[in-house]
Amino acid sequence: MKQIIYILTSLFLALPLKAQNNIDRALESIEVNNTTLKAYREQANADKVGNKTGINMANPEVEFGYMWPDSKLEQNRWNFSVSQSFDFPTAYRYKSQLAKGKNQQVDLEYDRQRREILQQARLLCVELAYQNKLNKELHHRVESARELSNAYQKSFEQGNIDILERNKTKLNLLNIEKSLQMNEVELNTLKTELQRLNGGEPMSVDVDSYSQYDFPLNFIEWFERIKTNNPQIVKAEQDVVLSKKQEQLTRSLNLPKITAGYAREREEGRIFQGFTVGVSIPLWEGRNTVKHQKVQTSALQMQQIDTQLQFRNTLKGNYERASKLAGLLKEYGDALTVTNNKDLLQKALDKGQLSLINYLLELTVYYETLDKFYETERDYFLAVSELQQWEN
Repeated sequence: MKQIIYILTSLFLALPLKAQNNIDRALESIEVNNTTLKAYREQANADKVGNKTGINMANPEVEFGYMWPDSKLEQNRWNFSVSQSFDFPTAYRYKSQLAKGKNQQVDLEYDRQRREILQQARLLCVELAYQNKLNKELHHRVESARELSNAYQKSFEQGNIDILERNKTKLNLLNIEKSLQMNEVELNTLKTELQRLNGGEPMSVDVDSYSQYDFPLNFIEWFERIKTNNPQIVKAEQDVVLSKKQEQLTRSLNLPKITAGYAREREEGRIFQGFTVGVSIPLWEGRNTVKHQKVQTSALQMQQIDTQLQFRNTLKGNYERASKLAGLLKEYGDALTVTNNKDLLQKALDKGQLSLINYLLELTVYYETLDKFYETERDYFLAVSELQQWEN
């Protein structure tokens, strides 16, 4: 563990300070401009309004009747009544609590969708930073290869070397130029994708390096601190709470319903009026509803346990991957520091102490090692991004 701490500390100190927050600024821009998130926000508002429907009493009923007799000797009759039905009083309290809980879940669902889009953008930013770093390196390689190719072209024209030597430098230049062209294609693709996530607006920040992240040195403590930042974990917990509330509501709805009202009737010159009261008898309609809800609650409790377990195991895998990549990255960095003899190779070639073929072979080995370093650095920050998304 001490070795891991040393590796991670050294890695963080090596990061350029001027660009620590460039990815964060890009994510802030995407959160504001992303059209999908705007649509999700509007849908969330609509869902919240929808959750508040159906929690009030039923509409009152008004009835009016007018009847006339077959015989002209009898008078017409009319009646009028108003009635209101009520669920058992506790039902309205549970309905209100359920509506509030569902609105909280709407916020959690929006947070989940937001995090998914921002994580997609974060991973793209890491790839973009990698390609930008590689682009700078490839430009240097093209410049060096072009200088070498031009020098050998002059030597060929002066008759100092044969055509095979000249062609080697041209092929070397061609291969590096093609690598640069492929890199620029990847850069344009990544920038286009980020612009799409930014609502079609060009990114105002240049993502050319990785953002700093304080790697958690104790996974268990870190997980306990951030697990409630995962909206799926919180939602799974609330699902159980709301299911228990639904149990209580179901019991209340199975209790007798009361109907109260006022009625007025006129018949043969006489008026009758008074109050009416009715009670429903819960015999068949609500059978097995409470039992079903209890089973549903039990199933949700198992899902909650599974959701947290899967989340923890996934993060544990990413954590271990990042730790191993940090060690590998340190090894590559040390190797490059010790074996960075590019200038010595150039001097040996210029003095004729090294053949062109051996120079190119030695240079290729160095370039391959440097490419592996860049790839490992990118993979490390990709793994770190899987942890970083839960920090807030």
